Amino acid sequence: MILPPGLRRGGLRPLAAIGAAAALVLIGLAMAVYNENQSRAQKLREAAVQAHILAASVSAALAFDDARLAQEYVDALAADRDIQAAGVYGLNGKLVAGYSHGAKPPPANQLGAPALGPDRIVVSAPVTQGSAALGSIWLETVQEPLTRRAARYGGIAMLVVMAALLVAVLGRANARLMQAHSELETEMEERARAENALRLAREQEAAAQLELADQRSRAALRQTEQQLEFALDAGRMGSWAIDLETGALTASEFFRANFGLGPGAPLAREEDLDRYIHPDDRAQKLQARDRAVRDGSDLESEYRTIAPDGVTRWILVRGQASYDERGTATRLAGVSLDITQRKQAEERQRLLVDELNHRVKNTLATVQSIAVQTRRVTATAETFEAAFLSRLGALARVHDLLSRISWEGASLADVVRQTLSPYVSASDQARVLNLEGPDVRLGPNAAVTLAMAFHELATNAAKYGALSAAKGRVTVRWSADDPRQPSLIEITWREAGGPPVVRPQRRGFGSRFIERGLAREFDGKVDLDFTPEGVCCRMRMPLSPKLRMAA
Repeated sequence: MILPPGLRRGGLRPLAAIGAAAALVLIGLAMAVYNENQSRAQKLREAAVQAHILAASVSAALAFDDARLAQEYVDALAADRDIQAAGVYGLNGKLVAGYSHGAKPPPANQLGAPALGPDRIVVSAPVTQGSAALGSIWLETVQEPLTRRAARYGGIAMLVVMAALLVAVLGRANARLMQAHSELETEMEERARAENALRLAREQEAAAQLELADQRSRAALRQTEQQLEFALDAGRMGSWAIDLETGALTASEFFRANFGLGPGAPLAREEDLDRYIHPDDRAQKLQARDRAVRDGSDLESEYRTIAPDGVTRWILVRGQASYDERGTATRLAGVSLDITQRKQAEERQRLLVDELNHRVKNTLATVQSIAVQTRRVTATAETFEAAFLSRLGALARVHDLLSRISWEGASLADVVRQTLSPYVSASDQARVLNLEGPDVRLGPNAAVTLAMAFHELATNAAKYGALSAAKGRVTVRWSADDPRQPSLIEITWREAGGPPVVRPQRRGFGSRFIERGLAREFDGKVDLDFTPEGVCCRMRMPLSPKLRMAA
């Protein structure tokens, strides 16, 4: 303590002595208030640390619904007599484990701010694991009794008042005041050392408890990781367990989700589960279950489930039975996996394989027909090779077009452009090729047939018609008979600007394919006219799934 200058000089004036006495009283009160606040804050921090230690300790116990393990952690706090009561609460706010030296923990808990009483401090803390909330902690610790604190601070206050009285009354008794000051300073230093030693002891104890809790948490974490590794090895999506003696079913949220069930849906017994299994699969599921229990073999079963909203899913269930010392099966537990997407993918793959087989057969039949028909109208091997390869190229181009759109059909305009691409470059398309008509969609077979027909017309135009001249043009126009209720599509191929056309002396493969193949494929009518101005081909075909207007 620093003495006033007047006191150090050996004397005080009356007003200075009164002022010094008042200052000493105020300083003593301020010190008492500050000491009290520091003591309460320290106690509150210690209580919060205890609550978080307990929360970290019981997180694994709450994650596995292990009330016994939670009680062991709570009982470990009984050695600290400052902790009057403690409670561990589940996610529903209900008491799971607790103990008390006096007042019992409440039956339910809600997270809130710390409560500071005259002699008690009550704190609560959440229990989490990762980002998932598991419950909460309630902790009541005892403060130093109010009477003891009042006595301590009262003693300090009395010393300060006595010092002030000495200053006021015995203004010149500097020696005694210095002695009293020295004694007071020594006592305060000893008290401070004692308080520091007590705080250090408590911090060491808290650190030891935190280390113990950390070790237990690591052990619980290792156990959780082992269980998770097993679950992942088994392809875990949901976990389940059946008590074979009582029929009680325990299921995780993931398991419920596999069946399309929410947390509140009734699923307490095995027969509750059977209600959501497809009727055609219940017998197979029961046989697999009984075989696993009887033989001790691994349970593996796939079956369909029907959710309350009517959605059908495919579930893969794996598990094993547990047996007691007499060899009696007591428990069946395992994991579940939603394999709906895998089943859908298998079905799509099967359909694709069937479709591929169909496409391959059709393509081979088409190639065979092209080869036979081309051979009939060619005189030499060289002309056969050129014509055959040209037609195979047209077939390949339309296949490329259909592959890009997954064989779901193609537009008529795209088929024409793709077929004429070897004869008309992209830069010349606007000048040479004129396409007019609404959006017409072709089925895969119809697209191949029309592509081969346009190939024959384009090949003839490149040799003898419009595409053989610099100023030649080809117009392909199509329209519906009735825009509002169409029933017939008319497609017209017209050439202009080429050399004069001479009607051929005989019908080749191309002419026969156009006139007969198109009519047979579309059940329509085809007119092929070799006018001097240019070839004109009119195709009239009824609307059908093969040939339809776009929506």
